[in-house]
Amino acid sequence: MAGDGKRIDHQLVRALSHPTRVEILEKLQGRIASPVELSHELNKSPSVISYHACTLLQCGCLELISSEPRQGSLENVFGIRI
Repeated sequence: MAGDGKRIDHQLVRALSHPTRVEILEKLQGRIASPVELSHELNKSPSVISYHACTLLQCGCLELISSEPRQGSLENVFGIRI
């Protein structure tokens, strides 16, 4: 336990320890975007961005704004959870 009596959220700490996840959060400041959009900006594959976005979603850093069918799959759009 931390000194103020609050427990450290280990899942959150682990999620934020990866540089790609921090980059995703930085890119989503004040906007929403899909993994495809973020993949172009971060020069990484959409599958890598989706993987890391799902981790951020699970720990409560991101929220799923919408999910639309696109070319035989679903295109998710994420934003920072306030």
